[in-house]
Amino acid sequence: MIMDDNFFKWDDTVTADAQEFVTLMPGKYTGKVTKIEKQRCESGGKMNGCPLAKVTLEVEYNGGKAYVSDNLFLARNLEWKIAQYLHAFGLKEKGEPVRADRILDSMGKSCTITVFCQSGKDENYRTYTPEEVEYNLKHGIDVFCKIKSFEPLSETVSASDDSEFGF
Repeated sequence: MIMDDNFFKWDDTVTADAQEFVTLMPGKYTGKVTKIEKQRCESGGKMNGCPLAKVTLEVEYNGGKAYVSDNLFLARNLEWKIAQYLHAFGLKEKGEPVRADRILDSMGKSCTITVFCQSGKDENYRTYTPEEVEYNLKHGIDVFCKIKSFEPLSETVSASDDSEFGF
């Protein structure tokens, strides 16, 4: 039997504290790529086995740092999202073909991200208003932040720029 120090045994002691999670309000933020992981989707669904890049971005929020991640599936039907991501970091120009591994060149760079929130297993993926997010959080309903879009860095980005959401 192989023993691995990365795993707990049943009689080990847990010493770490729980991580604090921040729920971002819907809006636009400047995000800096802090982590890129090459993975494969193991969902058992139609994307099973698809290579993906799990990208983590750090944003400034309420005087602290918050993290939001997104999966860039390397699938032909989602090529538009990969192109949007690469364009946001200046790694792809319109009409210019580039290799998918350019995603790795975004490490440490910043772009504008638009975040939306949904609650629970809501299948319609509608965007919740900040008031709905606050209500859900107050009443113990899980709220999930997701990245809606990646855009080139804008000097006018602020968390209160909600014009895209219509509220």
